[in-house]
Amino acid sequence: MTDYLNTYRRYAYDLERINKEAREEPEKLIQLNEKLLETDLGFIADRLYEAKEDRHIVLLSGPSGSGKTTCAKKLADELKKRDTDVVQISMDDFYLGTDKVGRLPDGSPDFESVSALDIPLIKKTMNELLTNGECIMPKYDFTKSMRSDMTKKIRLEKSSAVIIEGIHALNPVFSEGMPHESVVKLYVSVKQGIKNSEDYVLTNRELRLIRRLVRDNSYRSVEPEHMLSMWDSVVGGEKKYIRPYRYTSDFTVNSIHIYEPCIMKKYALGLLGKIPSENPVSKQAQHLMKALEKFEDIDPDLIPLNSLIREFIGGGSYYY
Repeated sequence: MTDYLNTYRRYAYDLERINKEAREEPEKLIQLNEKLLETDLGFIADRLYEAKEDRHIVLLSGPSGSGKTTCAKKLADELKKRDTDVVQISMDDFYLGTDKVGRLPDGSPDFESVSALDIPLIKKTMNELLTNGECIMPKYDFTKSMRSDMTKKIRLEKSSAVIIEGIHALNPVFSEGMPHESVVKLYVSVKQGIKNSEDYVLTNRELRLIRRLVRDNSYRSVEPEHMLSMWDSVVGGEKKYIRPYRYTSDFTVNSIHIYEPCIMKKYALGLLGKIPSENPVSKQAQHLMKALEKFEDIDPDLIPLNSLIREFIGGGSYYY
């Protein structure tokens, strides 16, 4: 891909401004953020559409809770508006299986490592898609922690893009040897926190944690205290496997929704409030509760059905 100045949008909002607009013009506040994210993804879609290559592979990565899946779907929507066929692939379908991955010191499977993926098959699939326009896709069965016997054939027309999403997507092991002009690297993350004067009310990592806290409790039955207890391990994995490659991306998208604490507090406060004071994560829970209580409430019904925030609170138009 032709190199562009890899910058990302930053929002000039602090706690006071967010609360003022949340009280006076919540719909306008929401619509502005939603429109700007679509503009950023539309810019990327334009660059792909203007390129001469018939087929592109978009490698999309980002840390936990960044909204990678929704950004992939929104980018696909933007490409389709530009008469580009799109196929979305999850790297999760290339897991080797519990019995074929390395082990952590405690003996549990190390699914965070890039070696937990079938690297040769991923590269073979990417090459076949670019050269022949078709491939046979594996399917991973998470209920059995092994690869399914089912496969899926993918065929691409000319003027097509394949969006491959996964935490390891920017690892150079996958793009090595691939034609530079046909591979686009996209990094998605919450790139800023929210301040009150000079101090952070919520950091970017805390915003992602709150997203995970809400989503995983509703859709994965993960208790909030478990999410808080494992968060340091999640961040540690990101530092090891994701962050080292973020500067190799062609484009970076800041997925913060500056109004999101005004929405998330409705869902998160109840979960955090259930954590007993004697629990080791209680102090962290109290910190997050005090931060969220500083934000004005916004009615979740005002959020568009295709909003990235719907990935975490539900009720959206995308299937996850």
